[in-house]
Amino acid sequence: MVIDSNNGIKPGSNHSGSSRPASVTPKDTGTPAKADSQPSSARRDSVNLSAEAQSMNRLEENLSKLPDVDNERVASLKNAIAEGRFEIDAERIAQHMLNQDELLG
Repeated sequence: MVIDSNNGIKPGSNHSGSSRPASVTPKDTGTPAKADSQPSSARRDSVNLSAEAQSMNRLEENLSKLPDVDNERVASLKNAIAEGRFEIDAERIAQHMLNQDELLG
């Protein structure tokens, strides 16, 4: 038994014999196509965001209003380093690294 996956049509050949590619037309279902009852300018799409998504949007808006660098804090740290007053609390840093969800949450 031989199965011909091309149904007897050779690849690259046009079965109908014409030089035009065959066109496919949609099957007539007997039901007339409905025209949109509203013009496209009158239709409105809507999206409902969850409370969490709305909260995230507000947070993003507030963050975008903040400066990228707190120049006052940078100046304070530079002075503390220059004066020898800057102390590193390794235990505090380690604790924050272990409790990342607190920082992200």
